[in-house]
Amino acid sequence: MNTSDVIVAGAGPAGALAALGLAQRGLSVVLIEEQPEIVRSPRAMVYYWHVLDGLDRLGILDDMNAAGIRNRRFLQRVGPHGEQALVPLDPIREISAYDYNLHLGQHEVVRIALEHLSRYENATVVRGARVAAVDADDERVVARVDGGDVAEFSASWLIGADGARSAVRSAMGLSFDGTTWPDRFVATNLWYPFGEAGGLGMANMILDPEHGCVIAQIDATGLYRWTWSEPASLPEESVAERLPGRLAALGFGEHDYRVDGLTPYRMHQRSADTMKAGRVLLIGDAAHATNPTGGYGLTCGMYDVFALLDPLASVLRGRAEVAELDRWADERLRIFREHASPMASHIKHLVYDETDTALLRRFVETAADVSDPAAVLRRLTGMKVLASGVPTHHAELAGAGA
Repeated sequence: MNTSDVIVAGAGPAGALAALGLAQRGLSVVLIEEQPEIVRSPRAMVYYWHVLDGLDRLGILDDMNAAGIRNRRFLQRVGPHGEQALVPLDPIREISAYDYNLHLGQHEVVRIALEHLSRYENATVVRGARVAAVDADDERVVARVDGGDVAEFSASWLIGADGARSAVRSAMGLSFDGTTWPDRFVATNLWYPFGEAGGLGMANMILDPEHGCVIAQIDATGLYRWTWSEPASLPEESVAERLPGRLAALGFGEHDYRVDGLTPYRMHQRSADTMKAGRVLLIGDAAHATNPTGGYGLTCGMYDVFALLDPLASVLRGRAEVAELDRWADERLRIFREHASPMASHIKHLVYDETDTALLRRFVETAADVSDPAAVLRRLTGMKVLASGVPTHHAELAGAGA
């Protein structure tokens, strides 16, 4: 039986970053991932300025900057051709050395994190295997695995980072209560001249109950992520057939385009009973799932990791009591339920569902108002609550706004 300090189940962004951070702290880590290769399907791809400090501390920000593109403004528009606000990030320079958002596909972030992880002899990556069952007592946790060359792994702690359908969470008998939205999201990667055709920037939200969407440039080749919604009652197998009509309905004119990838999926607002069950910890989508509008799910998952690394390392070294991890779990779950989930639900409603055009105009007018610098900074730092629970070395970031 393979024995380590920590088993991490799931090599998405949260799992890969957690494994890297723990290995950097000298702990022995086994990262288990079901997929034999890194999945390239369209997923959240904007890393906000306020998480870049944490990524820099993990030593991967330089590589992420080299692979991605920096964006210092975003656009909000009422309908395809209505009132709009171009919101700059310039005021952030007053409180942070990171004055940009980074656009980069999740698969690239995972690739970079795993490349850094491979430099540590105390880290092992097992692909083509999934945690199917978990046995735990007061001292150890044993993960029984389907696939791979080793049937069982033993560790002091197990981190479930295996997504919203988490087998780890299920194995622990934890619920995943909440709601499922009645519509379907379609995340589409495509080459299309959104800037030339629609006057859009690198990051855009079109607020409209019929044509609402989020459009963001992914890389320097002109590849964009266009996320739109449709009734879930429509057949999923014919999503691709409806794409040309949805694109034409934006009214940007006829232009050649090429689709690189398309992922339809249902949206949820759900969370587990707890993020700590005995010696099992849950992070990211395994602990809580939200609709992706605004990037609250990805951001909250990264803060789960940033807040966990030092307390878990301290507990393993006998420098802190297990109660530290109880506090981490309680705080991170509170943050999701009280802030991340309602904030994501609100912005989802504004982009895709709100029918009051006057309300949408007021929302955009407020975003465009730069007459009060303090108010502008408050709007730009509105996600600071998601950093709660981040330990001492991130106190300055959390206090300044995130």
